[in-house]
Amino acid sequence: MKKIILILLLITLSINYTNAQTGNPDSIKQLLLKDKEDTSRVLHLADLSFEYTQSRPDTTMTLALEALSLANHIGFEKGQAVSLNRIGNAYGVLGNYPKAMEVFLLALQINERINNLDGQQRNLSNLGQVYFNEGDYRLALNYSFKGRALAEIIDNKRTLCIILNNIAAMYRELKIYDSATSYAEQAKAIAYKINYTGQTGVALNLLGSINFETRQNTLALEYNRLSFPYLKEAKYYTILSDAYLDIAKAFEKIQQKDSVLFFAKQSLIIAKERGFTLQMRDAARFLSHYYRKYNADSAFFYQDISKDANDSLFSQEKQRRLQTLSFDEKLRQQELAAAELKTKEERKRNLQYTAIAVALITFIIVFFLLSRSIIVKTKFIEFFGVLGLLAVFEFINLFIHPFLSHVTNDSPVLMLVVLIAIGALLIPLHHKLEKWITKIMVEKNKKIRLAAAKKTIQQLEG
Repeated sequence: MKKIILILLLITLSINYTNAQTGNPDSIKQLLLKDKEDTSRVLHLADLSFEYTQSRPDTTMTLALEALSLANHIGFEKGQAVSLNRIGNAYGVLGNYPKAMEVFLLALQINERINNLDGQQRNLSNLGQVYFNEGDYRLALNYSFKGRALAEIIDNKRTLCIILNNIAAMYRELKIYDSATSYAEQAKAIAYKINYTGQTGVALNLLGSINFETRQNTLALEYNRLSFPYLKEAKYYTILSDAYLDIAKAFEKIQQKDSVLFFAKQSLIIAKERGFTLQMRDAARFLSHYYRKYNADSAFFYQDISKDANDSLFSQEKQRRLQTLSFDEKLRQQELAAAELKTKEERKRNLQYTAIAVALITFIIVFFLLSRSIIVKTKFIEFFGVLGLLAVFEFINLFIHPFLSHVTNDSPVLMLVVLIAIGALLIPLHHKLEKWITKIMVEKNKKIRLAAAKKTIQQLEG
């Protein structure tokens, strides 16, 4: 039960993107109808994919792959990272945490390269949740603390609430209850201040479960009761179902039979209405065990519900495995398409470099031929020479720009400093070449023209 809440946080809360918090797929679809094949369409596709994360992970994957394909095509790196995050969402829902981790790391690498702090803090938080679900709580905390630091830097209080609640739950799993309580209280204070209803309810629910584990049953009951209206308003029905079952267990400890049955049945009712098979199985199993003391018929009744739910979970698990295989193949095809696109772009760029180089060589040859012409005027040779020199230096700049972009991480300040340094080194060479072009070649042209003139005069005199 304790881990369920964190898995839900992974699925419904911590894997998110600010622009995706619309809660209205129809409005996003309307925006997509107006979009061109540009960055807006990439983000809207990613937004729409988020809306189907819980209910239709296959649709989430399809839309995210479409967004990724377009982002690759137009070279939109932020869109690539957002799309990969959505793909990670889909894998997370299916419980394929290793694959989710792989995709989140790819998204993180892109966000680090483009210095997108917002994207980084989300990826780090998501990775923390993946490690949590893999049972590596210390590493989960490490990533979550990094995410928290970035959330504080960019002052994203909504995400900060989520991360703090996640950290509280991780400490709870480690049974470090003082830290768990501290972080849950921090999350509750921030969430209440910014009117983040859902996270207020999550924090209160966490405080209830922490007190339940530390045998503070009265406090546990109070915190859980306080969480109900917030969870209902935010429509966090999965966590609400768990909260009802938690409070039933607390009442069992203090032997209040009527309250035990009421809240356990409320948990089961919500689970049935919303189709939460896991919660339905757990609530029915609890009721079956509880009724064994009092009513054998009721015990068998709930045992049957629990068994049916468990069989359904097994069937769903097989379906998730098949979906995972399908997702893997779709992602592989996307990677192949991206690699092919990259190869085409590189080939196109290489052809352009080759064309420029050929043009420059042709330009230089034409320049030397013109410098030996007796028809072309001196001023034209000077202009033509300086123009060629400028073209050569601009070609050098164009050629080294990708390397500079990678080394400086596209920092305008660093690129300017490097270009100034290169310019300082090339200035002496520039002056020498300019002197050679404007002086030596021009003088050579004058001599050629003078010799041609003398030859013409001799022919006339002869």
